[in-house]
Amino acid sequence: MKEGFAPIVGLVIGLVVGCVLAGCGRVITPTPVTTATSIASPIAETNRHTPTPRATSTPRIATPVNTPTPTITPTPVIYTIQPGDSLLKVAIQFDRTTEAIQEANGILDPRYLQIGQRVIIPPPEQGPEDPPTPTPTPLPLEVTSINFQKTRQGTLWCFGVVHNPGDNLLTEIVIEAALLDEAGGLLAREAAFTQLDVALPDQSVPFALLFDAPPSSFAQYRIIPVSGVPLAEDTRYYFDLETFDVRGKKQDSSAYEVTGQLRNFGAADVESVRLVVIAFDDEDRVLAQRQVELVVTLLKAGATTPFAVDLIVPDGTVARYEVVAQGLQPQ
Repeated sequence: MKEGFAPIVGLVIGLVVGCVLAGCGRVITPTPVTTATSIASPIAETNRHTPTPRATSTPRIATPVNTPTPTITPTPVIYTIQPGDSLLKVAIQFDRTTEAIQEANGILDPRYLQIGQRVIIPPPEQGPEDPPTPTPTPLPLEVTSINFQKTRQGTLWCFGVVHNPGDNLLTEIVIEAALLDEAGGLLAREAAFTQLDVALPDQSVPFALLFDAPPSSFAQYRIIPVSGVPLAEDTRYYFDLETFDVRGKKQDSSAYEVTGQLRNFGAADVESVRLVVIAFDDEDRVLAQRQVELVVTLLKAGATTPFAVDLIVPDGTVARYEVVAQGLQPQ
């Protein structure tokens, strides 16, 4: 996987949470089913956190500003991968592109860095005499439904969805969020992949960015797509999946369950099926989201399997929810 965006972002491990659904280790074969109904409004959550109610003041969307970058020696340095690191996070830390780090270390798949792995941080590609890098053409992607949630552990989640308004299937989509002070100064910045690998034409896919050490407050924020490329024609990705009989039910003050059926309506079998459930409030902000992977070994063409996803919605009321699914064709 390869990203060429500038100045300092790249690939990251998507925030992925496994969830045991139905049919562990089974091959699901076709069975007679009722006519599919359109999915009701949808809902979602990420686990690993317990958000607390948001502050009453709401930061505003920032006008684009130049952000400061650290001065780094041109001598290559060696960095040891730490828990929680990704190639994208390392690139941001050293003000490099992920492409440059990937090429300098011969990294074939940046999603699978190992803790303790030593990587070379190459010197800057530009010298002071070089002309500035041209501003990249804006991507045909739209970021909406932004919401921030603080956790009891002191971290901060940024939730949202990115919409693909074009005709191409897009992949390797990276979203960057910057927290700014009143004057537009950079306080913190993070980036992450979307929760699904591919955004179909006219489809929205969610993202979740975690700020491990956020500022105590921020006045503005800027959230932009910084990477996205057309999906190659020769791919294993499989999209002929539909959900029906989808229902949402509040379990207690913060728990919400979404259940339904998933059908493979295509002509091929599918494996490694992932669902993403997204919850929205009445202002269309993402309250929570969760990605789960079906444990069924194989969902055959025409087959149907049930699913159940538990969500945590500690703040706000679910107004609607969405469920989207993608998988891979067997090799």
